[in-house]
Amino acid sequence: MASPAQLTQTVSEVTGVSLATVVDIDRKLVKGGLRSKGGRGLNAARMQPLDAARLLTAILASPQANGAASAVERYTQTRIDASRSSESRFGATGCDDLAALPARHSFVEALAALIASATDGSLAALQAGVDQHRPPSIEIFAFTRATRGRIRIAGLQNGLTASVEYGAAGRSREAPPHHATGDLEQSRRITERTIFSVAELLGQESRRD
Repeated sequence: MASPAQLTQTVSEVTGVSLATVVDIDRKLVKGGLRSKGGRGLNAARMQPLDAARLLTAILASPQANGAASAVERYTQTRIDASRSSESRFGATGCDDLAALPARHSFVEALAALIASATDGSLAALQAGVDQHRPPSIEIFAFTRATRGRIRIAGLQNGLTASVEYGAAGRSREAPPHHATGDLEQSRRITERTIFSVAELLGQESRRD
């Protein structure tokens, strides 16, 4: 698997967020116990899909590095909003490893499964069978203050689209987030470009190991 330095470099390059900012976010996740740790050299931590998912969640859901750990914790507590999600959820993708997610999984768990699937799972297999100029379309977005996100996958061979939305567990749709202090809300978005770039890194390093 990739090292923390390789993961932060790849995420910085593909998202356009400065390397200094991504490294700072990574450090905050380490401090919060939300990223795999190791020593130096051969004993350095090896990044897993969950580490990548947490880093990307922090970038999507936190406007500042200081809020990285709390953002990941918020999105770890999310659950599927059935009223806003496609009926078949990830079953429409044809990706067995995504469809196998438990009913009460979180946004972070789904993002980790998506990265793992794109690395060496069923999404990678589907990708290998399509025109390389038309990869599956993936959209992931999250709000920076409210706790709401969406993972949408389209452009698959079966012609179907999966759109799964997540919200804070136990909170009504109308209730404002407990930490909101004003009326301005922002959302951030990444696409298949980020997912497949991270997956390629993890896959390359895994094969080398």
